[in-house]
Amino acid sequence: MIDLRVLGTLAIHRSGEQTPVALTQPKRLALLLYLTLAEPAGATSRDTLLALLWPDADAESARHALRNALHGLREMLGETAIVSRGNGYVGLDPTVVRCDALEIRRLLADRQWEDAVAAWHGNLAPGFNVSGAPEFERWLDGQRTALRGAVTEAAWHRVKELERSGDAGLVAAARRAWALDPADEAGAMRLMQYLDTAVGRNAALRVYDELAEHLRREYDAAPSPETRAFAAELKARIELPRSRATPALPVAEEPGTPQTGSFGAAPSAPPTRRRHVARAGALIAAAIVTAGIVSVLGRRSTVSAAPGGGADPVAEATRAGTLRLAPKYREDTSAYSSYLRGLALRISGRESTSRDTFAALVNRRPLYAPGLSGLAHAAALATVYGELPPAEGWPKVEAAAHRAIALDSTSASAYLALGAMEMFWRWDLPRARQLIDRGLALEPRDPEAHAVRGAWFRWHGEMDSAVAEARTSYLLDPLEPSWAGRLARQLTMARRYPEAEAMYRQMMRDYPQKSGSYHGMAGLYRTMGRMRDALAMRRTGLEIEGDSAAADQLPIAPSEGDAARALAEMSRKELRDLTAAARKGEWVAPNAYAFAYAELRDTNETLRWLDSMRAGRDPLIHTVPLGQVFDFLRDVPRYQAWEASLPWREASVPRTDPITPRR
Repeated sequence: MIDLRVLGTLAIHRSGEQTPVALTQPKRLALLLYLTLAEPAGATSRDTLLALLWPDADAESARHALRNALHGLREMLGETAIVSRGNGYVGLDPTVVRCDALEIRRLLADRQWEDAVAAWHGNLAPGFNVSGAPEFERWLDGQRTALRGAVTEAAWHRVKELERSGDAGLVAAARRAWALDPADEAGAMRLMQYLDTAVGRNAALRVYDELAEHLRREYDAAPSPETRAFAAELKARIELPRSRATPALPVAEEPGTPQTGSFGAAPSAPPTRRRHVARAGALIAAAIVTAGIVSVLGRRSTVSAAPGGGADPVAEATRAGTLRLAPKYREDTSAYSSYLRGLALRISGRESTSRDTFAALVNRRPLYAPGLSGLAHAAALATVYGELPPAEGWPKVEAAAHRAIALDSTSASAYLALGAMEMFWRWDLPRARQLIDRGLALEPRDPEAHAVRGAWFRWHGEMDSAVAEARTSYLLDPLEPSWAGRLARQLTMARRYPEAEAMYRQMMRDYPQKSGSYHGMAGLYRTMGRMRDALAMRRTGLEIEGDSAAADQLPIAPSEGDAARALAEMSRKELRDLTAAARKGEWVAPNAYAFAYAELRDTNETLRWLDSMRAGRDPLIHTVPLGQVFDFLRDVPRYQAWEASLPWREASVPRTDPITPRR
């Protein structure tokens, strides 16, 4: 048995011998490294080896050099170590050669995070290079980066395991994980949080100093504003004395976060809606920002209603001071209670039950305006989520909103609902803007009103204005994480990727147990072509949701290509699920197919479903000209004709006639 050690050193030992084998010729060692580590494992063509290691030599000289190198390896390793497959292929016998890098790959594939991190002893073949073989150098650099990245990812997985169990080794594990990538600001902030909890702020601030020094020395850069602000917050805080022996504590899970007006499926969201609407990648990046299309009647603070029971949602909504309804609507305590319950159910992610609650309230109290506004909102969400076909959902929105306005002309949410309907269904953007502005005038500090106006700007492709509206929503209600997520996704659609990434990282820091930021970051990374990072974020999001079965199906990808293939397989599985649902008679929105096929870059199928989106007035059709996932179609004549046929792009000036809801 030959023991090839390549992590943190470069040494070859025969079984039972302490003295390493001398191998002084770099190209022979390079050949051994490639035959050992190249993927897929197995025999490699001689032509590949010739091009990799002797690119400038003539054919005969290169073949002669390869024969000599193989002969030298056989003499050193033994005749059985090198195996030929005919005249064209050569490989290593895996039963003869053992390699520490291959062992780490096996541990990663088996999700043995702790063992994989323990087996890591440093970069692959540090300092080794071969002159005159640039392709080999690039291959080796890629192997170094991929393996270190995979081990770093495994180290953070181990941190999460310890965080959940409350193990006292959490700080040490986080320190080791960050040490693998000392430029990782998100990792540094996580370590600072753990140290602040377990040891004290001074220990956390030392990590910040190490981060700042590393960034200055290696990149001539400084920490981001978010990291500097976090450090400043630590410095400014007065700290009470504490024992340094205090064990590391897991980060407490935040209480349930409402998902009002958001496509981001909460853990309690129905599986059908999650399958059809909440997807990774482009659909999340494009769709979630269209949410919040109807106001929540002046909601100002977070409501947490336990989806599976627990606290009474009415009590939660009332205690949170959620609504500012006029006294006349609170006098009917039965209607008011039902209204609060419907709102709390919607906020907690149980939209179907919320819609049924509002419908029952309207049946009992047909003249109770807040109930009608709530029903309009619920129907709008169901339509945008894909639970109702647009031709069925939007007329329900219109009918309920008209009745609400007839009873109470100051119902801001009803005007916003009608504005959304004109925008998403009739594509009448001038009238939509009139209605939205009326709703905004009635509730100027309602963050969802600004979200609706942001959607109007998106229909016009005015992304800077859309981002500004999203930022306004966030500033009006900074404690509600859904606004931060919406701002991050708007920035993604505006192709302002560094700002979007910073926003997601801030969300991860503020709400580490919320999956939405991880799924959003996965979509951002996929858009940027960072497939390994996208896959890792997707896996983390699933783990946080408790969907370990789905997370286990996602591999630790050693390369960008492997990650891209894994993500493509996710899209193909989604298409299979959509087809199965349609065969059962479930309504499946055309956008679900269009985005999935676009992720696979299937031109014909994507265009076919874009035609279906136009014919059915799909609510997400306006995101297609903006969505990066469709960029591969931009030069296709058929797509250009499709986009030119979108009628709302010709109308951009709001009307000046009186604001009267259309009947």
